[in-house]
Amino acid sequence: MSDRPKRAPEAKRPAATYSQIPEQAPATARRRGNVLPLTVAFLAGWAIMQIEILGGRVLAPFFGYSIYQWGALIGVVMAALAAGYALGGVMGDRPRARRFLLAALAISGAYIALIPLLGDLLLPDLRSLGPAWGAVFASAALLGAPSLLLATTSPIVIKFTASERIAGTAGRVYAVSTIGSIAGTFFTAFLVIPEFGTRLGHYLCAGLVAIALATLLVEARRWRSVAATVVAFAALYPWPPALPENVILRTESIHNIIEVQDYPNVRALYLNYTIGVQTLEVKGALLTGEYFDLFLLGPYLQGGRKVLMLGVAGGVALKQLAAVYPDADITGVDLDPAVVRVARDYFGLKDLPRIRLVAEDARWFLTRTTERYDVIAVDLYVTGTIPFFTATTEFFALARKRLTDNGILMINVLSRRRGEEHIAPFVRTLEAVFPNVYAASFGNYLLIATRQPTDFAALKARLDAEPANPDLAHVLTRVRPTFRVAHAPATIRPFTDDRNDVEFRSFELLHGD
Repeated sequence: MSDRPKRAPEAKRPAATYSQIPEQAPATARRRGNVLPLTVAFLAGWAIMQIEILGGRVLAPFFGYSIYQWGALIGVVMAALAAGYALGGVMGDRPRARRFLLAALAISGAYIALIPLLGDLLLPDLRSLGPAWGAVFASAALLGAPSLLLATTSPIVIKFTASERIAGTAGRVYAVSTIGSIAGTFFTAFLVIPEFGTRLGHYLCAGLVAIALATLLVEARRWRSVAATVVAFAALYPWPPALPENVILRTESIHNIIEVQDYPNVRALYLNYTIGVQTLEVKGALLTGEYFDLFLLGPYLQGGRKVLMLGVAGGVALKQLAAVYPDADITGVDLDPAVVRVARDYFGLKDLPRIRLVAEDARWFLTRTTERYDVIAVDLYVTGTIPFFTATTEFFALARKRLTDNGILMINVLSRRRGEEHIAPFVRTLEAVFPNVYAASFGNYLLIATRQPTDFAALKARLDAEPANPDLAHVLTRVRPTFRVAHAPATIRPFTDDRNDVEFRSFELLHGD
């Protein structure tokens, strides 16, 4: 027998957490310890991009889909990222970095879940600040705090996972975070918005942050905190609000938030917001008393019956054209297939099979088609603005090619403000393409451009005649006093694809004093 004393058995040591693994530990242990924080960085990058894209939908009802809105969103998020990276770098070097990261994830996750509610509360007042600064402050209020807190993740994760190769660690962490952002971009744009909607989309994003938080808590064996995270996440579920009695449809498509309201005398379509109606149908009557009625002038002034309507919405103007001109050949084009379905199912266009409906971008349709039309009517406003590329000299030149020799183009210019100076840039843009431009005021402005030189007196005489159709006669009675030659100073720059501020002007025309 050996006289050597027996060694007492060593106590079993708990597995090291990623923040406790020394640089000299075996590579396999370091890799195992790096997986969790890298996962957190991936989820944080995903969440940042998801709330940025969803933010565009939250702001749209108040600021439209404009370059100002997206510029504000991107600028605010980038500023928040810069501040978050700096803050994360400071906190990552302190002893309580792990606790700070847990708090940052918890606060940002809860905030994200509440963004739709905060938007409803804050954005109506912030819109009064204008399309630029209003969008900046709105973006800061909704996205600033969660973006900043989530951005602190990467610097802290770098601290947790750093080995002797600091640059390699930083590159790996930011690559993983960026891959998360890429995943969030595609996931949100192609799945979340069209399939789940904005409110549930924010909740799903908050769920990603909750998973990141729970991952760290599980790793630290803080089971009560894990349970509290699950309970808090469940409590924040955005139960859909009960629809008012008059709302018969509320849904989201990839392009719009769609709502149909029904009352005893009227039915209305709203896209993205309820400040301005997109389509108004008066039950039991053909005319609405709104600008939609003005498009009946097109075939009457031109004499032809082949009509192209760019912008369908509920299709009331198309129904009016079909009723007043039974021999008309009518095509309606709208970007959103869901809106086309609403026009068919809720506004009766399915009962008018001779109206051809096409779900396509208006400019692309003009590029693709070889048809020529006697009248092209343009009503492409949505959420208070017109897409900039559908109000430029290039767009109108393309439309001119699709007109017959004596064809006319009509465009609605949405405005609550009066005065020729407000529509001068639109007039100047049309004058750069067409020989004559005329205007009528009917709530909004209607601009009429002719492919061939025309005589104002001849058109006025046509308007002064009395048509047999009583509805058309009523429209002419209202239009005659306002019909005039439209002209803009040559010093005004027309809108072009390269340079224009049509979105800003649209906002000012609608919301300005």
